[in-house]
Amino acid sequence: MIYRLPIEDLRQIFLSLPVPVCLLDRETHYLGANHRYADICNTSLDVLAGKSMQDFCPPELVANARRDFQVLDTGGIIPAHEIIYRNTTFLVSVSPLSHGRDKTVSAIAVTLTDISKLKLEFAAVNENLAVAYKQMQEHAETDALTGLANRHGLRQFFERELRRCTQEQRPISVAIIDVDYFKSYNDHYGHVAGDEGLKAIASAIRSSIRSRDYATRYGGEELVVILPDTDLAGAEHVAETILHAVRSLSIQHKGSPFERITVSIGVVGVKTVPRGLYSADVRDSLLRSADKALYAAKDAGRNCVKVWNDKF
Repeated sequence: MIYRLPIEDLRQIFLSLPVPVCLLDRETHYLGANHRYADICNTSLDVLAGKSMQDFCPPELVANARRDFQVLDTGGIIPAHEIIYRNTTFLVSVSPLSHGRDKTVSAIAVTLTDISKLKLEFAAVNENLAVAYKQMQEHAETDALTGLANRHGLRQFFERELRRCTQEQRPISVAIIDVDYFKSYNDHYGHVAGDEGLKAIASAIRSSIRSRDYATRYGGEELVVILPDTDLAGAEHVAETILHAVRSLSIQHKGSPFERITVSIGVVGVKTVPRGLYSADVRDSLLRSADKALYAAKDAGRNCVKVWNDKF
């Protein structure tokens, strides 16, 4: 139902609308505006009346209003859009006012909704979502016990670095680390002590590598370190550093001939990765070769480092 209200009542409703509203003619002169609109223009309704929009607004907003008339004349519509005026972000809605049989657009009603606070809230929500997403990724790629990366994280990092090293023709190396006689350690000292031992070893590994290197818990007591931009000689040096760091923990192990927790390490490295090979194939080949080197270390009596010269 449509009520016929007196003109003065309509005028008062218009003036008291809670959002800024103005009426513009085709020359972008103000036919009317409410108090909220006058406020954002930092003027009064009396001063605003009959003035040109360009007396109060920057040229780009005046150009937008003129372009709106052109779009409406062709039967188009003006989608809601954002503008920034006097350091405030507004959502703009434009409605045509027409008269006559040909429905010529003689004026437009422009409504401005202040969305600055809403955008700040959205930005805060998006930032929180980004932080939450990053945390989810970290949890998805992190071993809960040691804090090192897990197999999923290893795969992502390894393939990314292989692509980069292939493109830049840089070396890359891999070390596989296995805790010596770990089953007997668990049997003798219990799984809680075993978990603590793994955490201590993970810490020793972290302290022995660069921040750009990538240490992972590959499974059980087996750990893998990816060493980008590191040749075989450099990787062997890192492995020896890890070997001594674990020995220096001096964690007693009565079931080991070394009477402490030690590790065996297999190392493989390439000076460059030939272009044209799939990263996943190179990754698997390097891991297999590092595993062969690890078994060579075990065959040599454990508590040592062995290298494997890999070729493609």
